[in-house]
Amino acid sequence: MKIGTNSTDELRRIMADEAIYALTKKPVITYSSERVRLWSEISREVAELAAQPLRYGEGMRRFVERVSIPVKHTDLLIGRMVEESFTPEEEELFRGEYIHERMRMEGIPTFITDPGHQSFRWKDLLRMGLPAMKAYAVEWRERFADAGEDAKRDFVQGAVMIYDALIRFLERSAEAAEAAGLTEAAEACRRAASGAPDSFRSALQLIWTVEFFFCAYISPNPTLTVGRLDLFLIDLYRQDLADGVLSREEAALLIDDFYAKNNLIMGRGEHQMSARANSPMCTGWHRILCYDAPQYLILGGIDPLTEQSVANELTALLIERIHPKYKNPVVVFRYTRNYAEEHPKIWRALVDKLRASASAMVYNDISECAMYSSDGESREDAFSHEYFGCNWPTLPGKDRPYHGSFFQDSTYCILPVLMKAAKQYAQTAQRLDREAFLQTVYDAFYAKITAETLPRLPKTNPPRSDLLQFYSCFAYDNIENGGLYFERSNIIVPCGGLANLIDTASALDYLTNEKQYTVQQILDACEKDFEGEAVLHALCKNAPKLGDGHPVSSYWAKVLPDTIVRATHDALQPLPPFLKLRFCIENDTWHMERGGLIDATPDGRRKGAPIAQNSQPAVGSAKNGMTAMLSSLANIPFDRFASGALNVTIQPDSFAGEAGLQNLAAILSAYFEMGGMQIQLSAVDRELLLEAQKNPDAHRDLMVRVTGYSAVFVDMCRRAQDDLITRHTF
Repeated sequence: MKIGTNSTDELRRIMADEAIYALTKKPVITYSSERVRLWSEISREVAELAAQPLRYGEGMRRFVERVSIPVKHTDLLIGRMVEESFTPEEEELFRGEYIHERMRMEGIPTFITDPGHQSFRWKDLLRMGLPAMKAYAVEWRERFADAGEDAKRDFVQGAVMIYDALIRFLERSAEAAEAAGLTEAAEACRRAASGAPDSFRSALQLIWTVEFFFCAYISPNPTLTVGRLDLFLIDLYRQDLADGVLSREEAALLIDDFYAKNNLIMGRGEHQMSARANSPMCTGWHRILCYDAPQYLILGGIDPLTEQSVANELTALLIERIHPKYKNPVVVFRYTRNYAEEHPKIWRALVDKLRASASAMVYNDISECAMYSSDGESREDAFSHEYFGCNWPTLPGKDRPYHGSFFQDSTYCILPVLMKAAKQYAQTAQRLDREAFLQTVYDAFYAKITAETLPRLPKTNPPRSDLLQFYSCFAYDNIENGGLYFERSNIIVPCGGLANLIDTASALDYLTNEKQYTVQQILDACEKDFEGEAVLHALCKNAPKLGDGHPVSSYWAKVLPDTIVRATHDALQPLPPFLKLRFCIENDTWHMERGGLIDATPDGRRKGAPIAQNSQPAVGSAKNGMTAMLSSLANIPFDRFASGALNVTIQPDSFAGEAGLQNLAAILSAYFEMGGMQIQLSAVDRELLLEAQKNPDAHRDLMVRVTGYSAVFVDMCRRAQDDLITRHTF
């Protein structure tokens, strides 16, 4: 591989410097301005086309012919966008000129409706290539034309034009690379345009082209999963090495460029808490479509064909090249049974990246594959599962998240339902009887879901011939159905604040049976926000909690989540086959807002105080150290849940050096062998975070883990920063 006049180390430094600059120093008011201008023109030009699929396809054709393809001499993969920074006054003028009635606020035409949170059929794309996928669509277009099904014909014709546009974009990328003297990059683009990629480089170029186009030009908040690259690319990688056309070092450089470019298309700021707080440090989706969208890369897991753990030399290389200062891609490693013991080098390398606060997380195939199998999925689908931004589960190219059906009055938190059950129980009993209380909880959830959720669920799942999306070109059954189609809709059941539920039940159990309080006395104290109840409040705060390993909290961690899952399943039976319940222990970063709406609770939480975040214990509950906390969490029946983030903050000095790495690797692997579901680490000293608040310019590259993604700490709003600082640190 020719790398011009730059040495390998110098090339890596240039790539990294550019990516880190984009994340930390790029002006906040930066637009992918050429995109906005072009789509603004094109949206009017294609308005006469009646069918949305034809407007989309023709719009893509025109966009590809006009868009610039910038190239730098350090590029190994081709794919950059034109950006422009504005003053507030210039931004107002810009939007006034280009955002009109045929444009969405995000600077894309109204005929583009692609949401984020998707994964494509990457394996099939690499196996077939764009020309073959286009040819397959052409066959179906002719079938629909012959049958007189005009709407389906137009839908598939729009898809054909999207394939054509991507092929043309690769051809133009080859021309731009050739003009810049990048002959090898040009050849990779041509190979990716002309057929199935036949080299590691052309395959990575194809993946980046599809990802880049979708994330930079099509979808606001794209949160696209780029698939299981260690599984899908290993054969090409090995063949290239055997043929002598690629070395490990050259492959590493290509991965470095791929990782770096995933960050160049981003903006500044953090999109959950900070954007909601109207932080001036947030670029926002309307300026850059991918401004803070996490793109997930899946490694490890079970190979659906061999049913063996994926632990190959490409797994190792992709982990090795993770850069701790990058936001993207977010590496999701799927842990399989005995992985740490059977593949110690790969496992230790991953844990080393985790303890550097890298943008990576670990999920547990042991529990997750069991969840899919128990839900009736085939073994192949169970082993093929992936995740995308917000820690949501997906079967790539088959499903979509359906998030609006559950707990509308308490989204992201189910604590109010438990409190209602406790009040009902107090009418008939003074002490907490475990079986009777669980039945009351079951009945409360069953009644709420039957009355409020069941009527809102979709009853049918027809394909939509009138609505083409980019996803349709890389998903199952869209072309064959002649319409936008999802085989499954995942009903995301957000079990936010689960730790508070477990802690509330534990406190009621412990205080009524060990301290002789009645359930009603405790609830009355909560009603008063513990005013005049200092002793009882102290007892509630010190009652058993998730994370402390107490037998009472361990009991409720086992049985309470299971009861909620059973009640939900029973209330919604029989579900149409296209609907799948996906229980997720998630509230993202809504734990403060949702807590602000909830009265005091028996776990000692005061009125309006934050609830526990995702699958973490409540703040201050993990009093006995990290190992005890993880052992306590492992009591939760995680094989009933599809996802849930566990943010753990560690002191860098606590796990420093080789001994620290060995200790941390052993703790994490033990957690997963016990059945733990997920973990992601921030290795930051509390004093460093406080110093960064005082002197942000000196800590511009300080990266922390949020909830399924990473953020630049000093670009977060003060409330988000303070929330991170309150996390228990081990």
